[in-house]
Amino acid sequence: MKTIYDSINYFTTSDGVEIEYADLGGNGPILLFIPGYSLATDLVLPALAKYSSDYRMVTLTLRGFGGSNPKKAKGSEEKGEISIVQAAKDIKELIHHLKLDKCIMVGYSMGTHVAFSYIEKFGCNDISKLIILDMTPKLVNDATWNLGLYQGHYTASQREKDLEAMKNNYVDGFNKYFFYQAAFAHNSSEPRDYIFTPDMMTAIDEYAKWYNIEGLTGEILTYVPPSKWMLYRTYWQDMCLKDYRHMLNKINVPTGILYADPGSIYDVRTAMYLKENIINSRCYSIKGAVHTSLITFSTEETFKQISQFLKDASNNI
Repeated sequence: MKTIYDSINYFTTSDGVEIEYADLGGNGPILLFIPGYSLATDLVLPALAKYSSDYRMVTLTLRGFGGSNPKKAKGSEEKGEISIVQAAKDIKELIHHLKLDKCIMVGYSMGTHVAFSYIEKFGCNDISKLIILDMTPKLVNDATWNLGLYQGHYTASQREKDLEAMKNNYVDGFNKYFFYQAAFAHNSSEPRDYIFTPDMMTAIDEYAKWYNIEGLTGEILTYVPPSKWMLYRTYWQDMCLKDYRHMLNKINVPTGILYADPGSIYDVRTAMYLKENIINSRCYSIKGAVHTSLITFSTEETFKQISQFLKDASNNI
C-alpha cells in the first residue's frame, strides 16, 4: 500500500548535491512549501497531504536537514555551500526540474527568508503569489528595530552567546529553550532570560503527547545529533545576519501574511510591518496558534486562511 512518503524523490543540483523533495501530485494550483529551520519532507508531509486534493503540493528538504527517520526519507546531502542564498538557488533548480509554472510559494519560518532571497535574486517571474507563515524580515533586534525574534527581545549579544553554546551542546545550550519559546504562547512584554528550567521541560513533555506517538518525550522531540550541530549553527548564524527589509518593495505578486495569534516568537506587530511594506498584501490571523503549531495542530486553520487569501487575491485584494 502506498503512503505519503512514496512521494519523496531526489534530484541532483548543478553543483552535484542530492536534494530531497516530495511531489504529492494533484490537479490544483501548485503550492511550493519551503520548510523552516530544521524541518524536512518527512516532518511536513503529514500536514500537507491533508490538502493535496486542493493543491499540487510540492516541498523539499534544505541541504543538510532531514534523515532523522531514514526508513521514511534520508534527507538532503550536507555538501557544498550551506546558506540561505544557496537554498534559494536550490529552489530555483527544483522549479526548473519539475517544470513548475507560476507556483504559489509558501515560506514557513526560515523558509520565508529563503523565499525573500529567491525573490531578491530571481524576481517573481516563476511565482504567482507569495505566502509568509509567521516570520520577520530581520531576526536580530537593535536600537532601530524591535520586531524581530522573541517579539523584540533577541539581540546581537544573545546571538553570539547562542552561537558559542551551539558548538558545545546545541540541544541543552540552545534548542530546548528555543523550542519552548516557539511552542508556547508568549507576549512582547514578557522578559526573556534564556535560561532553560525543569518546568519548561515538563511543559515540552506535555506538548509531545499531542503527537500521539508512543514513547515520544520532550527529550526526543528536542534532540539533534552532535553530527548536525555545526550545520544547524551555520544556518542560524546566516539567518541572524539577514535583513530583508530593503527588498520588501520588490515583491510584486499578491502576498498573504499569516501569523500566529497570540503568537510565541513573533506577534502581530511584525505582520503589520510586513503588510505596510509589501504592496498588494493582506494579513491573516491564525487564532490560538503559536509558531510551531502552524503545520501541526493549527494546520486546518492555516489552510483555511491560505484558501481565504487565494480567494481575496483572485478578487484583487
